[in-house]
Amino acid sequence: MSVTLEVKSHGMKFAEEQLLKHGWTQGKGLGRKENGITQALRVTLKQDAHGVGHDPAKEFTNHGWNELFTKTAANLVVETGQDGGQIRRLSTETTCRNPGQQSETLSQNKIK
Repeated sequence: MSVTLEVKSHGMKFAEEQLLKHGWTQGKGLGRKENGITQALRVTLKQDAHGVGHDPAKEFTNHGWNELFTKTAANLVVETGQDGGQIRRLSTETTCRNPGQQSETLSQNKIK
């Protein structure tokens, strides 16, 4: 017959003493009807530097180039005729950007 002694931390001992003081007995559930949890919750430390709810796979699924391609393809119309195909833009507006403005726009699409 083997007896396993469970070594409890100071915090677990304190919590058990508080529950015993208020009428709880070991093995019974918490709550008025004693149907709650019977084992204490264990606290674990979060070892990474990301926030709660951070999805590490999101940076690999969000592609700025895909969005840019979709917008560009939506503005193009391919017309085929006897002499071949022609590509025509739906939008006739052209924007002239200076290099500083373009780099700011591209840096806004980067994943942080």
